[in-house]
Amino acid sequence: MNITINRAELLSAVQKASAIASEDAPLEPLKGVLLEADAAAGTLTLTATNIETSLEQKLACTAGEDDAVVMNAKLLAGMLGLMSGETAQLRRKPGTRVLTLNSGETVYNWSIGERGEFPKIELPFPEDTVKLSGIPSMARQTMFATKEDKDRPLMRCVNLMFTQEGLKGVGYNGRCLVTAKGDDKSTGNISLLLPANSLEKLAGLCSDGDEFYVGVAGRFLVFQRPGLTFGAMLMEGDYMDTDRLMNNIRNQFTLLTDVADLRRTLKTVAAVDPKGRVKLAFDGGRITFSCKGELGAASEQLDTVPLTGTPWGEYWYLIEDLTACLRSLSGTATLGIAQAGMLDLSTEGAYYMQTAMREPAATPVVVQETPKAKPEKAAKAKSPKAKSSKAKTVKKAA
Repeated sequence: MNITINRAELLSAVQKASAIASEDAPLEPLKGVLLEADAAAGTLTLTATNIETSLEQKLACTAGEDDAVVMNAKLLAGMLGLMSGETAQLRRKPGTRVLTLNSGETVYNWSIGERGEFPKIELPFPEDTVKLSGIPSMARQTMFATKEDKDRPLMRCVNLMFTQEGLKGVGYNGRCLVTAKGDDKSTGNISLLLPANSLEKLAGLCSDGDEFYVGVAGRFLVFQRPGLTFGAMLMEGDYMDTDRLMNNIRNQFTLLTDVADLRRTLKTVAAVDPKGRVKLAFDGGRITFSCKGELGAASEQLDTVPLTGTPWGEYWYLIEDLTACLRSLSGTATLGIAQAGMLDLSTEGAYYMQTAMREPAATPVVVQETPKAKPEKAAKAKSPKAKSSKAKTVKKAA
C-alpha cells in the first residue's frame, strides 16, 4: 500500500466508520475499517459493518498500487486526529503486516489485518431502485414513536411504505403513533421494516437535500449516492395496519391551532414535572394546560379555533411523548379528541396520535407537626429568710 490522501477528509470518513464498527463485536474484523486502494481509479474505499448496518465510503487519493488492509477504526481515527499535516501517507512494505501512517511531523507504525473474510455490502440491481431524499426529516418525524423492546422487536422499527403517492413512514411504540409523508417521487408498492437505530445513523450521514438510489438486496435495504453506500438489515414480521386504525378514529371535536403555540405552552407548564403528566382541559376554543409536581403546580391557557363538535372535557397525557411529537412537527395543526380521550394532531405532512392516561392519584399531603417547645425552668427565688438574714447583718455592721 502506498497512498497519499487529504488528512481531514480521511479523518472525517474514519470517524463515520468508527460509529458503525462495534468494539464489542465477536469477530475482530468487525471492530475495524477495511481500507481498499484502487490505483487505476485513484480511490480509497473505506468499509465498516456491525452486521446489522454497513457503511462504504469512497475518497479520492493518489495510490501507487492496489492493496487492502483492516485497521481498528477508533484507533485510526484517534491517530489521524492527533496529526497536523494537510495530507497523510499510508504505506506498508509488500508481505508485511505493519502500516506506517505519516502526517506532518508525526509517524505511527501499527499492526494491521488482511482483508480476509471482511463482509462487503451486496448491491441491488439499478433497475430495482428508486430515488429518495429527505432522510433526516423522515427520521426526526418518526423515530421518537419507536422504542427498544426485546419482547416486541417490531416496535423499534420504522415502517417505510413506498406507495403510488410516494414514501410514508410510520412509528408506533404502544402509546403513540405517527405517520409522516416523505419524498413524493419515491413511488412503489412495498412495505419495509427498518430498525430505528439504523435510520438514525443514516440520517447523521446526510442532509435532506441528498438524493439516494434505494433498493433491496437480500435482507438489506441499500442506500447509494456518489461516494457513500449504506446498508441496513431489514426486520421481518407483521406490522400494525395503521391505515385501518386511522380510518376507525372518530373525533368528538376538533380545533385549529399552531404547533409552535402548543409546544411553547406545554414547555411552560411541564417545567414543574417534565416526566409527569399534563392535563388538557377544553372549554370551547380555550385549552388549559395544567401540570403538578412535587415542588409546585403550573397552568396556562391557549386560545384556538373550534372546527367541529363542542370542545369540552379534561384529559391527561404523558408529557415526554407529547413533547417529542411537538418537537418533530411544525405549522398549523388540527387537534382532535376521539374515543377514550385519544388525542390526534394532523399537519400538512404528518399525523400523530396519543392515547390518554388515567388521572394521576392525588398525592397525600403530609402535615409535619411542629415540635412542642419545652417549658423553661423557673428561676429560683431567694428565700425571705436569707434576705432577712442579710439585712440583719448589714444593720449590725452599721
